[in-house]
Amino acid sequence: MFTCDSAPHNESPFPGLRLPPGFPEIIQEAIMQSVFEQDLERLVKQYDQPGPRYTSYPTVPVWPQGSFGREYAEALEAEGTKDRGISIYLHIPFCRTLCTFCGCNKVITRDAELVERYLKALEQEMTAVAKGLGQRKTLSQLHLGGGTPTFLSLDQLTRLTEMLKHHFEIDPEGEWALEANPRVTTAEQLEGLFDLGFRRVSFGIQDIDPAVQRAINRNQTSTQSEEAFSVSKKLGYQSINFDLVYGLPLQTRVKFRKTLDAVSKMRPDRLAVYSFAHLPWMFKAHERALREQDLPTAQEKIGLYLDTVRHFTEEGYVMIGMDHFALPGDELALALEHRTLHRNFMGYTTLHGLAQIGLGVSAISDFGDSYWQNPKELDDYLEQASDPKPQRGMKLDEDDRLRRQVIEGLMCHGEIRFDEFDGNGFDFQEYFKDTREAFEGFEADGLVRLDPDCIKLTDSGRLFMRNLAMPFDRYLQSSSTPRFSRTV
Repeated sequence: MFTCDSAPHNESPFPGLRLPPGFPEIIQEAIMQSVFEQDLERLVKQYDQPGPRYTSYPTVPVWPQGSFGREYAEALEAEGTKDRGISIYLHIPFCRTLCTFCGCNKVITRDAELVERYLKALEQEMTAVAKGLGQRKTLSQLHLGGGTPTFLSLDQLTRLTEMLKHHFEIDPEGEWALEANPRVTTAEQLEGLFDLGFRRVSFGIQDIDPAVQRAINRNQTSTQSEEAFSVSKKLGYQSINFDLVYGLPLQTRVKFRKTLDAVSKMRPDRLAVYSFAHLPWMFKAHERALREQDLPTAQEKIGLYLDTVRHFTEEGYVMIGMDHFALPGDELALALEHRTLHRNFMGYTTLHGLAQIGLGVSAISDFGDSYWQNPKELDDYLEQASDPKPQRGMKLDEDDRLRRQVIEGLMCHGEIRFDEFDGNGFDFQEYFKDTREAFEGFEADGLVRLDPDCIKLTDSGRLFMRNLAMPFDRYLQSSSTPRFSRTV
């Protein structure tokens, strides 16, 4: 009888691969063997379907829509009585040009007056939130996302941080991070942001191939990326992340390996390698600018993913969840080793237990067992910023909280240990007996191993992690209009 801790693994196909104790080997030799390669096409056809990425549970599309001003105010007031710090996500939607692959909430503009109106609205929302909390909370984590946060001038970025200092107590050991575009981010900005307290920076690279860049309207030279990295390194940023995307138009395995090689030479602390979500029914840019015939097939996309995993693990990186990599001494790698890794709207994180408050257009909050999303349209946000009224909101019941924990465990650690849930008369296997048939099918396909005390993803099952989480999602319903990107 196997247990999750003692089950044997096949040897890794990647020479010199070093993983922290207890971490499942991501890609077994079988994946690279011909027998698996022959079966992979069948698995891709079977499991390539629309499905959530599970940065939250329940997922955003099922949250009720409306005007949740009163409910949000009550949630803030309740949060204000709790003795814990807060994490703030601050959304800067502005970009100079449109990257046609992007699915983020963005505004393409050069209107300086509009930017100033937005900064004023952020200050109004920040004031209202601080007042709603009822006490001066400690800001333990700050993340600037976009759009392009460095679209703002250094003076404007300084104003934002001064607003935060005015309303919240700044944790001197807190984590401040931002997203940056190497094409528009200057050395002066990076130095100024470092002086303001930012120690983590994430650069969008996506792909260095010129043809791919032209296809997504993002012409970014290797020199621009290298200079942004070099300046950040010299300034002393503690963590530098690169974002890559696989599945983009005109990508091939041969060309993408050149991107992987170029990135490895710089050796960032972390990498996020995302699957391109082609959503033409949601984003006009996807529909108008991207040709279906230029996109890799699902089979080709899996190949890009396998090459990525093999490359970065051979380079000494630890794979985190399904799409992140970190150097062995990085906090994410250590959190994986110690089973303290978590997942939220900003990806994989080591910080847990903070109230997450989103500020700005479309920003999402997560606290008090509830989710809230600000209006997605800029005009709507500007109109109500002084009296926040989220356009989506959801309070989680006991079943939601349980399923969220199960899915997060699966996405972070690749396993579900029943003893982490059993107790006080609760029987995990009995409660989720409706998932048994699905998981027996997964086991027959070699994607999971069903042990008496746990469900454990096999290394090949890591390729279909989103699919394996879906049976626990009680909100998934068939629809003629897909709401999610495809899982492969």
